[in-house]
Amino acid sequence: MRLGRLLIFVAIILIVGLGAVILLLQFVGGSEPSPEVEEQNTVQIVMLVQPIERGSTIPEEALTTVRVPVDEAVESMFNEISDVAGSRARFDLDPPLPVTASMLAQSLDDLAEVGSDAALQIPAGLVAFPIPISRFSSLAYGVQKGDHVNVIATMMFIDLDTEFQTALPNNTSAVLAPGDALLLTTESAGAEGAAVTSSLEEAPNLTAQIVTGGSTSPQGRAEFDAALGQQFYLVPSESTQRPRLVSQTLLQDIQILNVGTFLVNGQDVTQPEPVDTDGDGEPDTEVGIQPPDIITLIVSPQDAVTLNYLIYGGAELTLALRSPNDESRVFTEAVTLQFLLNTYNIPTPVKIDIGVQPRIDDLVPPVLENDQEP
Repeated sequence: MRLGRLLIFVAIILIVGLGAVILLLQFVGGSEPSPEVEEQNTVQIVMLVQPIERGSTIPEEALTTVRVPVDEAVESMFNEISDVAGSRARFDLDPPLPVTASMLAQSLDDLAEVGSDAALQIPAGLVAFPIPISRFSSLAYGVQKGDHVNVIATMMFIDLDTEFQTALPNNTSAVLAPGDALLLTTESAGAEGAAVTSSLEEAPNLTAQIVTGGSTSPQGRAEFDAALGQQFYLVPSESTQRPRLVSQTLLQDIQILNVGTFLVNGQDVTQPEPVDTDGDGEPDTEVGIQPPDIITLIVSPQDAVTLNYLIYGGAELTLALRSPNDESRVFTEAVTLQFLLNTYNIPTPVKIDIGVQPRIDDLVPPVLENDQEP
């Protein structure tokens, strides 16, 4: 009797254990759902499998379809390749990527509503502004898109009459009473300056006539010579002021948006088109490429206005390239002639009783043996 109960107990344990094993295998390994179940729980969407540039037409071979869970799909996704093929990309698309309606444009007119690629690269609160460049000011064309630079401004200043807003010194004039008077007439003589003629004429009214100033009679100043005990009237040896030069760092850590002209329909309109120079009916491939003469910076709106003023004001702007990992701001002092003398301990040359021969009036760089003559 006891043996029979023991056998029944063992059988129950085996049955329960076998059932547990079957359930565990189904939980761990899972079982393949039937096609009907999969169809109900997933949805077909269109995926991009090839990169597409902005404005390009999307071909069928760049697309495929995959099934995804229903809760991962959105309403703007497409279910059939035919709904996407032939459309244009509103911006650069990189696979793998589910295609949505916001990525597509049906024509170039629709594409224009999105704006330019350049506008998408400008952070909120900043603007893009162009400045002219040369080989010198652009670090020998070494600056490229994405670089960070400092902008250095160089200007020249002269003294002005506050009321007239003209360069000093002012001209002076004599006021002649009505009647016979010796009138002076100045006529331009081209590169030789001005010619002054005089004639005895009748002045019908009070007449103001320049007597000092200009190339024929510059305005000077009176100085007393103590040794001779008399006044002398000194006039400048040059007819105009020498402008005073100043240079200063204007902007720091400015990102370059573009170097040169932006592409128009995929082409650089500033570059010369190939021409047929040898008469073989085919355009020559070797055409001289024009270097860039403009660069676009990403700046604040206030800095854009400042740059605009400096450009129209005749200032020279020069770029200094920064390290990509350097976000520091360094205080710099404006450089003038006095700053150079004081900071770098440059002495004013003492007048002595000897000099170099031949006389040197201009700095001329040395000519090297490997230099090519222009």
